[in-house]
Amino acid sequence: MNSSVSELDAWLTGSDLQDDLGADDSYWLAGFDADRQVVLVKLGPYQQLYLRPKQFIRRFYHTLYPLPVESWPYRRQITLFEGFCTLDLALDLRFQATFDYALKNAELLPDINAHIRNVYAAMVEDAVNLELQTLADGNWVNTGLADAEKRIAQRINELLAQQQIQSLAVCRLNAGFAEFPDVQLGRDAVYVNVLKKTFELNQTKNLELSRQQRLLEEEEIHEKRQQLEHLRRMIDLDQQMQALEAEKQRRLAEDKFEQLTQQLAIEKRLHAEQLRHDTELQEMRFEAELLSQEKRQVRQRSAENRQLTDQLAHRAGLHEQEVLAELRMQQRARTLMQEHDLAEPTGGEHGEA
Repeated sequence: MNSSVSELDAWLTGSDLQDDLGADDSYWLAGFDADRQVVLVKLGPYQQLYLRPKQFIRRFYHTLYPLPVESWPYRRQITLFEGFCTLDLALDLRFQATFDYALKNAELLPDINAHIRNVYAAMVEDAVNLELQTLADGNWVNTGLADAEKRIAQRINELLAQQQIQSLAVCRLNAGFAEFPDVQLGRDAVYVNVLKKTFELNQTKNLELSRQQRLLEEEEIHEKRQQLEHLRRMIDLDQQMQALEAEKQRRLAEDKFEQLTQQLAIEKRLHAEQLRHDTELQEMRFEAELLSQEKRQVRQRSAENRQLTDQLAHRAGLHEQEVLAELRMQQRARTLMQEHDLAEPTGGEHGEA
């Protein structure tokens, strides 16, 4: 009763319940620094990063990277109660990287703000969705959307602060109703009743849909169980077929192994016979070669003997000729001496007379 009177008083006085709710709220202090810059010192392998001091003289080994304050607008529109209500969300977010964040991401300094937007866009989206889910019960129609706006902004500010990013988020939620275009949140109790009835009908409908969905799921589960049972039987049959095929392949492999063993034994025997035959041929060739060499040696020795005999005969002939010649010379000498001896007495006798 007191709540209804307070709502009526507020409506009669023209005050805005959303303004009343936000009057005492604490304000988030971002602590932006428009001149924030970091200095990268790089001399050979030495590197250092620090905040640019007020009294700063730039050297050739200094590289300045600004850390600007950037605006990040975010807009969403969602529908509630099967399109009966439309919520427009306008989130204006300003952020600035701190020195600690820049130090952790020094390699991204040239595009650090773009990096922040790319990395934390999904987290901002999740934070907004988490708060918007709480609006599905419809209680905000009585109290307004100021609390939801504050929670969304607070959640995003805290999220970025945990990542060492300074931020200031301002959220605005505007509600529009398809059949009540002029309704004002917190004032029109008649719409609250309609919304509650709609919500109850939606709950009943959702329960029925859930029941039907559950029946469909159970039927699908039963069908899947039958399919699984059929599949299991098919798998068992396939496993049996595979076992038979494996046994067949095993037997074929054993037969093939036995054939290969026999073939290998035959090949070994043939190879041994071939080796024995080759050895015999080699021995026969060796013996023939020895016989041939012996014959050649005999012929060579015979030829050498004949040559030696001929040489000895030739030498004997020469010697015989020399002896005969010597004998002839001696015979002639004796003959001449005899003739001389015979001639000398005759001549003496003539001289004496």
